[in-house]
Amino acid sequence: MAALTSKEKKKIQKKILQLYAEIERHNRLYYKDSRPEISDFEYDCLKSELLHLESLLPSEMGKIGIGDDRSGNLLTHKHHVPMLSLENTYNLDDIFDFDARIRKLLATEKNIEYVIEPKIDGLAVNLIYEKGQLKYALTRGNGFEGDDVTENVKTIEDLPFHIANVPDLIEIRGEVYMDDEVFQEINTERASAGEIVFANARNLASGTLKLMDSEAVRLRHLKILLYGMGEGNCLEKQSEVYPFLRNLGLISQTYYHVITNLDNIAAIIRDFDRERKQLPYATDGVVFKVNERALQEKLGVTAKAPRWAFAYKFEPERAETILRSVTFQVGRTGVVTPVAELESVYLSGSCVARATLHNADDIMKKDIRIGDTVIVEKSGEIIPAIVGVKLENRPENGLEKLIFPKNCPHCSAQLIRLPEEVAWRCPNADCQEQIIQKIIYFASKTAMNIDGFGESVVRKLIEFGKIKTPADIYALQKEDLYLLENFGEKSVSRLLSNIECSKKTELWRFINALGIPSIGEKIAKDLANHFYHWDTLAVAPLAELERIRGIGRKVAQGILNYFHDSKNLNLFQQLQKIGFEFEKITAQYNPHFEQKVFVLTGTMQQFTRNQAKALIEKNGGFVANALSVNVNILIAGTDAGQKLDAAHKKNIPIWTEADFAEKLTHIAP
Repeated sequence: MAALTSKEKKKIQKKILQLYAEIERHNRLYYKDSRPEISDFEYDCLKSELLHLESLLPSEMGKIGIGDDRSGNLLTHKHHVPMLSLENTYNLDDIFDFDARIRKLLATEKNIEYVIEPKIDGLAVNLIYEKGQLKYALTRGNGFEGDDVTENVKTIEDLPFHIANVPDLIEIRGEVYMDDEVFQEINTERASAGEIVFANARNLASGTLKLMDSEAVRLRHLKILLYGMGEGNCLEKQSEVYPFLRNLGLISQTYYHVITNLDNIAAIIRDFDRERKQLPYATDGVVFKVNERALQEKLGVTAKAPRWAFAYKFEPERAETILRSVTFQVGRTGVVTPVAELESVYLSGSCVARATLHNADDIMKKDIRIGDTVIVEKSGEIIPAIVGVKLENRPENGLEKLIFPKNCPHCSAQLIRLPEEVAWRCPNADCQEQIIQKIIYFASKTAMNIDGFGESVVRKLIEFGKIKTPADIYALQKEDLYLLENFGEKSVSRLLSNIECSKKTELWRFINALGIPSIGEKIAKDLANHFYHWDTLAVAPLAELERIRGIGRKVAQGILNYFHDSKNLNLFQQLQKIGFEFEKITAQYNPHFEQKVFVLTGTMQQFTRNQAKALIEKNGGFVANALSVNVNILIAGTDAGQKLDAAHKKNIPIWTEADFAEKLTHIAP
C-alpha cells in the first residue's frame, strides 16, 4: 500500500475524531441512559469503520474504551478481575481468522478446543460472594469498577444469597435480562395506558436494574443467567463452569457446544439461529471461548477485550419501505405517540404496515420525512421500529420536514413535557380522545370484559352524546343502541345483556378497569386479594398499601393520588350506585390448588396461557413468572426448556398438561 500523503492523513484524522465523538455519544446513551438511538448493528458498523481508519494511522489507535454504564447516582466498587468487552463480527470468515490468530499466538498447528454459547442480549453483572454470602452485585461499569446494584439484584427470585463449598472470595459473571412474556405484558399495559412503549427487553432490564426503588424492580421480574467466573475460578475448562454453577444452585447456561474444529461451524450457527427463538431470553449471536483456562491465561487480554474470546453476531432482519404518513395517537393518560403508516412489507415472518417512531426526539434525530424510504427492523423481534432513512433515495428537491405537533391533535390543548419524561402529553383531562380511550380500556378483555363494546361502538355513542364516562355505559337504553350502524334487535339485546353481565365479575377486573397509573392485571389481583370491598381500597392509607405484597411506595402513592383527584372520585361514586356484585377469585375450593404458587412453561394444547392462569386463580392458586423457593408446582407443556430443567434440579413437583386438566376436576364439596 502506498504511503499516505499529509492531506490524506489529515482527512483520516478528522474522520477519526468525528467517529470518536459519535461513538462516545452512543456509548453514553446505551450504557448510562439505556435509551440507544441506533441499533447494535449500526453501532458496530461505526466501530468497524473506526478500526479500519485506525489501522491506517496506528498512532491514533486505542482512544475509545469498552463503554461505561456507571450512572453517577450509585455507589461503585472495583471488580477483582476486570470485566472486559468482546470483539465481534458479522462475517463468518472472521471466525476462521480468529482461530488462525489463536493458533499463531500459541505457536501450534493443533486444533483448539472451543466452547460456543449464546450471546445473551442483557446487562452484564458481576456477583461477588465473600465466605459464601452475596456481598456485591456490580454492573460492568468501565470494566474495572461498576455500579452497586446489589439490592436490586436480590429481587431476582431464583438467585441464592448464600452458596456453599466455594473459595472465600469468588466472582460469578452473567447477564440480567427480562423474558419476552414479561416484557410484552409491560408494553401491553403501557400501550393501553397511552404511554410510550419500551423498544426492547434489554433496555427495559438495564433501566430497571438501576432504579432507586427495589420494590419497583421486584415488580419487573428480572432474571439472571450465569456463565463465567473471575476471581476464585479454579476450574480447568470453561465447559466445567456451567455444571459447577448449577451445582451451587445458580441458574447457568445449558445450551452450549464444545468443538475441536471449525468444519461444521456454519451449520452449528445456522441451527442455533433457528433454535434461539425458543430460548427464554433474547440473543443476538454466539460467543466463542477457548475452552482450556491454561491457554486463556497464556493468551491474555488487550486493554479492551480477552484475546481468547470472540463474538459472532447475527445481522438483524430489516426491510426497506415507504413512509406514507404519520398519525399522532393520544392515549388515556394523554401521552401523544407518533405511529408510522408504512407501505406494507414482509419482515420476520409477518406483514408490517405500522411502526413506532417512539417520540419527538427520535423523529428529529433521524430526520424522518413523509415519503422517505425508511429501514424497518423488528426491535428484539417484537416491535417494528424505523431505524434509519435511505437519504440517497430522497428526491433532490427534498421532502417537507416532519414536525411533532405543539398542540393536541384532538382537542388543540398545548402539549406539555414533564422534566423527567421524553413524552409529550395533552394536559386536558376533558380531551375527548382521552375519554374515548379510557372507556375503551374500561370495557376491554382484561378489565370489565364487555363483549361487543369495542372502539367503533364507543366512538359512535360518544358522538351521539349517549356516554361521557364509563358509568354511562350502565345507563344505556335500547333506543340508544339502535342508533348504531347495523344494530338490530338481536345485536342490541345481546350487547345490553353483556353490559348487565359485567356487573357480576371479579373485583380485580373492576380495579384494573379504573385505569389507576401503574396498575395492571397482576397488581389489580393483589389488591383484590387484600381488600374485602372496593370501598376499602378507595380510603386505604399509604402505609397499608405499601404492606401489600408486590406494591412499592411509587405504586402506593399513585393509588392514593388517584382517589384524591376529584374527577376520579366523582366517577368512583357514580360507579358505586350501579350495583356491582364482585365474586372472589377463589370462588371454589380445590385442595390441589388452594394457596399454592404455580409457574407455567412451554406450549399447551388444550388451554391458552391466559386460560390456564385464570383456572389456577379460580381454584385458589397463584401464578408466578419465575421459579423460586416459593413455587410449589411447575406445569410444563411441550418445548418447556430451561424452566423444566431448573424445576428438576430444585425438586419442584412437575405437572403435565394432562395432570393439570385432571386436577381441575377435584373440587371439594
